[in-house]
Amino acid sequence: MKILLFDFDGVITDTFEFCHRIENTRHPLTQEEYRAMFEGNINEAIKRTYAGAPDRMRFDYFSFYTTELLKCQPYEGMREAIQVLAKTYTLVIVSSAISSAIDAFLCTRGLRQEFKEILGKDVEESKVKKIQDVLLRYQAMPEDAILITDTLGDIREANKCSVRSIAVTWGFHPLETLQKGSPYQII
Repeated sequence: MKILLFDFDGVITDTFEFCHRIENTRHPLTQEEYRAMFEGNINEAIKRTYAGAPDRMRFDYFSFYTTELLKCQPYEGMREAIQVLAKTYTLVIVSSAISSAIDAFLCTRGLRQEFKEILGKDVEESKVKKIQDVLLRYQAMPEDAILITDTLGDIREANKCSVRSIAVTWGFHPLETLQKGSPYQII
């Protein structure tokens, strides 16, 4: 294995509460309904949810997101884990958030240098395409990479690329939901 692909939200830092709160400003969703949006590609779920919606439901989610994100800290032990892993593997962020917000977070937390790239929603909405692009650029085979994630949707996208996934239970989805994707490992 050469490459560790990290999802960001729910894996490196806890963003669930504020992301749910921001989403609720335009459309009331229970926590369960919001979590269910991450059982597939979140960007596709948002498009389906808001198709034909009035303009008041469309707003710059990521301006609110960035403000809230910069108040967060990495999960306990995550900083050290990332620093150790970066000594052996190529680390790449593959996220549905925007790259600039993740970059700002990592810079202010002293972790930016550990990641070779940040591939957010602004780069590509499909994690399948982002994973395939990383494999191509780094001349790696699917067995040379692992995606670390906290959602069933990401596990499914990794599976489409024949890339194994490690699911973490401290993020958006509980163990039972993660198991549906048959990840390589669950932490």
